[in-house]
Amino acid sequence: MSYLISIQLDALRVLLDDLVALGAELEEEADVTRAGGTSAGAALPGPVGEAAGTVVAEWAGVLAALAARTLAVAATLDAALSAYRAADEGLGARLPGAGVAGRAVPR
Repeated sequence: MSYLISIQLDALRVLLDDLVALGAELEEEADVTRAGGTSAGAALPGPVGEAAGTVVAEWAGVLAALAARTLAVAATLDAALSAYRAADEGLGARLPGAGVAGRAVPR
């Protein structure tokens, strides 16, 4: 059985832009968190400081991985969007009267 898939290219572009922005924000948050982990480890002496530094460093790693995966999904979506737009343009070019200005007239 085949299914009809309907794609709203403009909505897909909005989603793509949001994913790219989210990925960038997550990367920035990972950098800030990583720097905070160094400060936390240095501010607290002994094993408590080491543990705090380790936890914050691990959390920064989680944020970095999430950012990388978000940007990978965005790149995949960008490729899909480009392919859909190319296919749409190709179909439009093959239609009778494509690119002809004026009102459509039934034949």
